Amino acid sequence: MTIADPKKIDAMIKAGDLPSLMLLWGEDSVSILRYQRKLEALAVTAFPDFNRYSCDGRSAVNVDALADSALSLPVMAPRRFALIDDLNPNLLSASDLEKLRQLAGELPEETLLLITVRTSPELMKKRDSKGPKVLELCDKHGVVCSLARPGASALAQTAIEAAKRAGAPLAREDALLLAEYCGRDPQRVITEAQKLAAHSPEGITAEDIRQLVAPAADARVFDLADKIVAKNHSAAMATIEELIFLREDPVTILSILSMAFVDMYRAAAARKEGIPPAEAKKALGYSGSGGFRYDRGVENQRRFSLPMLRDILAMLARADSQMKQSGPDPRVTLEAAVAEIFRRMEGI
Repeated sequence: MTIADPKKIDAMIKAGDLPSLMLLWGEDSVSILRYQRKLEALAVTAFPDFNRYSCDGRSAVNVDALADSALSLPVMAPRRFALIDDLNPNLLSASDLEKLRQLAGELPEETLLLITVRTSPELMKKRDSKGPKVLELCDKHGVVCSLARPGASALAQTAIEAAKRAGAPLAREDALLLAEYCGRDPQRVITEAQKLAAHSPEGITAEDIRQLVAPAADARVFDLADKIVAKNHSAAMATIEELIFLREDPVTILSILSMAFVDMYRAAAARKEGIPPAEAKKALGYSGSGGFRYDRGVENQRRFSLPMLRDILAMLARADSQMKQSGPDPRVTLEAAVAEIFRRMEGI
């Protein structure tokens, strides 16, 4: 059985009504770990040395040892708990998959076998991966729940609370910046908030975040847009060099850069029509990190006229089309597009 709402897990825990098999997977590693601790605490009420078994799914899983534990009766306790922590499904052999399928069908009511997938959730849906087979058997014999990456607004609140626990205040606007820099990775948001709090106990600033947190790819590309707006040609080209060195796809870089100019165009159009930023942001569907992007667009669009932004977007669309055809090297096309933006900015 697949459930879409993780609140149903809370209801199961509250009722003490646990299945024999559960699979928790997705990009929200913090929530997965939180549910893992809750489920283990509910299942293991006595003699954990005898009633608990765990293995690291990031290396080869000994399915025979797992089955020996999972199929054994609990010792002076109502349940046993078995865990495959952070499974990489592609490390399972065909024999392992068959054994796991057989085990799933034989699990007693007294056992809870929990499988988590945090590090490589993308493998659970890839056709050439073994993830879909794990999903299928867990859906058939137990409960499956995917925990998606939380929105920027929720992550900003997580950052604020983590920084507060570590002894430093963090403003919401800066928390949104931190969420963006962390690529909306919940665990990284908490870790970076704690590090920043240790560095700046008097209060974490946007400058602290920019100096001390290595930005994710999206944030780096939006920084590229800022460097273009600032007419800093050498810094912009250095950012492209760095992104390529980090093996970011030029097509992706151009796409995110185009998003930044779309934000500027929308902000400029709203300004021309006399629509207040807050009203425009809501009408255009910006929320969370999107709201942060729109605010940046409002600031950056002041450097351009509306017709110039329209022309730049058309040029970026042509560059995108060239990249997706068998034409010039995508990196050359990207650098030429950025150079063309600078050329058009020479007169402003």
